[in-house]
Amino acid sequence: MLKAPRLCCAVLFVAFMLTGCSKNHPPAPDLSQAPSAPSSSSAADSPAASLPNAEAPPDPDMTPSASEPPQSLPPLEEYSAVPRAAFTPASLQDERWALRLVNAANPLPENFEPETANITGYEHRPFDMRAADALEAMLHDAEQAGHKLYLVSAYRSIGRQKALFDKKTELFVSEGFSLEEAQKQAAQFVARPGTSEHNLGLAADIVTADWYKTHNDLTTDFDQTPAFTWLSQHCAEYGFILRYPKGKEYLTGVTYEPWHYRYIGKQAAQELTQRGLTLEEYVAQGA
Repeated sequence: MLKAPRLCCAVLFVAFMLTGCSKNHPPAPDLSQAPSAPSSSSAADSPAASLPNAEAPPDPDMTPSASEPPQSLPPLEEYSAVPRAAFTPASLQDERWALRLVNAANPLPENFEPETANITGYEHRPFDMRAADALEAMLHDAEQAGHKLYLVSAYRSIGRQKALFDKKTELFVSEGFSLEEAQKQAAQFVARPGTSEHNLGLAADIVTADWYKTHNDLTTDFDQTPAFTWLSQHCAEYGFILRYPKGKEYLTGVTYEPWHYRYIGKQAAQELTQRGLTLEEYVAQGA
């Protein structure tokens, strides 16, 4: 027979769990509003958007850093420099905040700004602090498995996104396009402010550490590397998904990007991956 203090704790725990699981699911998106022509979500990160040749140093907010990839990542126990959200049993079961859908039909508000933490081993690679540990763990374990990875881009503010978009628009205006047409042209290279997952702080562009020795852009042949195979097989274990898979462009509105990974939480990532769904489909089904 339980003693009174243990019985009281048990009752409080059950009540807490029921309360945490009673939140409403995010609203389903209107898939009918998906862009008719797929674009590249990472165009603003890609050297193709601003890098005429491999010798020009890329913008760290748009492209990979001009600095060398980080040295071997430190042991996981050293990832404690920045205070981060604790992964309590409740937070592990309730990560619906990570399922937020961001695309052309579902833009973020202009004042959106997540709390971020810099990823260990990098400068200027902030990530939503609630998921930063998961990203670091994935990069660390990939290296331990023999696949040293390079984090090309993570969080980018909406303000920075607007500056990039306006700059590209001005370029097309200078070439004789009207403002409206210039914005349409610019959108093929730089996502409109608030419509990029990088503005959310939960997206990471990842390639191999030696990628830019032979490439000056993010290209689909990354899927021919052993590193991509490892990510495909293990990213869901850390709460990540391949956000823009091949053959699903008509749903995501974005061309195939084997380098773009999105954090949505472990449980959701594993279920979505097992069922072969996109985030649009998963959210629409009332995830």
